Amino acid sequence: MPVEMEIDAEKALAHGINWTRNYFNKAGIKTAVIGISGGSDSAITAYITAKAIGKENVIGVLLPEDQVTTNDDIRHAEGVIKSLGIKRLEVNITSIVNSIIQTDQDLLKVKNRIAYANIKARIRMVILYKEANKNNALVAGTDDRSEHILGYYTKYGDGGVDINVPEYLYKTQVRALLEYIAEKEKMPVMKEISDKKPSPRLWAGQTAEGELDMDYKTIDRIFYYIKDSNEKFDIKRLSEKLGIKSDVINRITHMEKINMHKDLLPPSPPVIYDFNLHKD
Repeated sequence: MPVEMEIDAEKALAHGINWTRNYFNKAGIKTAVIGISGGSDSAITAYITAKAIGKENVIGVLLPEDQVTTNDDIRHAEGVIKSLGIKRLEVNITSIVNSIIQTDQDLLKVKNRIAYANIKARIRMVILYKEANKNNALVAGTDDRSEHILGYYTKYGDGGVDINVPEYLYKTQVRALLEYIAEKEKMPVMKEISDKKPSPRLWAGQTAEGELDMDYKTIDRIFYYIKDSNEKFDIKRLSEKLGIKSDVINRITHMEKINMHKDLLPPSPPVIYDFNLHKD
C-alpha cells in the first residue's frame, strides 16, 4: 500500500463496524443480505457486517454463472461464509441470463458487451432484494471507495443497495485489512482473496485492472491526492509528484466525471404552476 494511504487496521475496522451497527439499529432492521463473490470487497463487507449485527443475522448469497465464475471464486466465497459462520444461499444465474439472451441475440455481439454484462449485475441485484424482502433485511453493498469514485459499478446493479459498507476504504486499503484479518482471526482465506486480481466477473477472464488499463495502487494514489490530501493538486503538479503522465490522470478523472450520474436521483422537470388552469 502507498505509504500516504496506510491506515490503522484496528481503528478502520472498528469505524466500519460501529457505523454499520448504528445504521441497522436506527433502521430497526436486524438482518443483512450480501452477495458473496469470492472477491475482496464482499469479503470485507461480510466481515464488518457479521461483527456489527451478529453472524446469525447475515445471509451470504452466492450468485455463480456457468463458464464465468471460477472455481477459485466459489472456493473463496465458501471460505468466507464458513470462516465467518454466516448463513448461506446459492442461486445460479445462468438460466436467467440465458432466458434474456433468447429474447435478444444481439446481446452476444461484441459491441453490446457492456449491455450484456450489466444485465448480469442487475439480475444479481433482483435476487438479493428478493431475499432481503423475504427476510425483512437490508442489502449490504460491496463497492469500495475506488470503484465508487470511478463509477466502476452498474447503475441499479451492484450500485442498487441499501447501504454500501466498504465505501470508506480504497481498494488497496481493503486488501490490507483482509491481510490483517487473516492474521488476527486466523482466516487464511482472507489473505488468498487479498492476493487475487479484482474482477466484477461479468464475463470470462475479466479483470478490473485489465479493463481499466491501470492498477488500483495507481488509481488510489491519484484519487487520494485529489480527494483526501490536505494539499491542493492540479493535474500538472500531481503528475510531477506521482511520476504519472498527465494524460493518464486525465483519463481516470474523466471516468469519474462521465459516471457522476450514477450518484444522482433521476432528473425531472422542476415543479411550476404557470400551466395550472386553477388560479387562487
